[in-house]
Amino acid sequence: MNLNKYSKPIIFLTTLLGWIFIVPLTYLIPKKRNRMVLMGAKDGFFIDNVKFFFLYLSEKEADQDFYLLTANKDTYETLRSKYSNILYYPSLKAYWIILRSKVLVVDNFSWMDNCRFQLFWRAKIIQIWHGIGFKKIQRSNKFFIKENSSLYRRFILNFVGKLPVYNALISTGEFFTEKFFKPAFLSDYFIDTGYPRNDVVVNPAKYQNSDINSDVATIHKVAKMRKNGIRSILYAPTFRDTGGDGISDGILDLEKLNQFALNNNFVFVFKLHPLPQYKSISDNFERIIWYDNVMDVYPFLPEVDGMISDYSSIYMDYILLNRPIFFLLYDREKYETKDRELHSFFNDFLVGSISTNQAKLEKDLVSCFSGKDEFKNERSKIIKKSYMNIDDNSSQRIFKFIKEHYLRNNLKKLK
Repeated sequence: MNLNKYSKPIIFLTTLLGWIFIVPLTYLIPKKRNRMVLMGAKDGFFIDNVKFFFLYLSEKEADQDFYLLTANKDTYETLRSKYSNILYYPSLKAYWIILRSKVLVVDNFSWMDNCRFQLFWRAKIIQIWHGIGFKKIQRSNKFFIKENSSLYRRFILNFVGKLPVYNALISTGEFFTEKFFKPAFLSDYFIDTGYPRNDVVVNPAKYQNSDINSDVATIHKVAKMRKNGIRSILYAPTFRDTGGDGISDGILDLEKLNQFALNNNFVFVFKLHPLPQYKSISDNFERIIWYDNVMDVYPFLPEVDGMISDYSSIYMDYILLNRPIFFLLYDREKYETKDRELHSFFNDFLVGSISTNQAKLEKDLVSCFSGKDEFKNERSKIIKKSYMNIDDNSSQRIFKFIKEHYLRNNLKKLK
């Protein structure tokens, strides 16, 4: 049950009941000393950092007591046939396990909805935010600041759990910790461990089940084409609050793009943001493939020879492979004034050809893949600037931190 779809009075009433009845229970029911709960975005989708941290725990830490929490029935049905530690929310079993859990690991800002903020009141909350990037988020965003401009608004946001203080926030390196995360979040610790999802970017064979909830058919199709010498180009635009992308805004002519791909031995893979209203435009193009936009794209990145991006944080994951990146920035003024604020350091991270139209983009693609990749050294500098570690052990480092600070210490006290 998603309470967010109901009226504000109902949300207020259920939150009030949560404070009156659930929070006192968190003090009465003892925590199980070694238990963790993980929850992904959108009420528990199996994607992003939580997905790969779950896979790490499942395959590498068999003795750890942990559960994946989801309010999505499709996710629950898909996973429970493979794993026994999947919880459906709401359910009595989920309530009991949550109340006895010491640690909650999340990668989004919706984890506290539907009374979960109260249920996890005394748990340690670890936030693995879904991307290092360039948009001003949370407390650094002007819209968020405006929303907190009055005592009444701050009271309401605290009441419903929208101003959390985390026990630890996971980052990739000092630069993004200082410039991106600390202005946006309040947290006891900021930990430069790297992201679980990047473990499979640098090592695709890391986990045997990493393709769960991925567009496996597209991944295999593109892999086969690459073996035949066809270069794959991923177009992965970010979401715009005012709507639009390169297709719906008329910047990309798909028929011309398909012919360009045929002429130059490319295949374009379109992975649109999960929020737009469509999954694909047309299946009638030989060299344009649609990656299901609600599925996990990270296992696909190693099969990508070049990326077309804009303001999306996925660029900062893909850069770990040090392959060409092309920026299609046709609406920057509109984006910054009507959609999202960008950090001033965004310009320093534009290490790739910049275009505002299809003709320039096609020219840049041909030039780069004809042997003129002029930005390789600059990308190396960005990688070094952004990541403390570029290996496949991010999940291991995160688990080590959690165990030492919130699980192992508790065990010592109990001995």
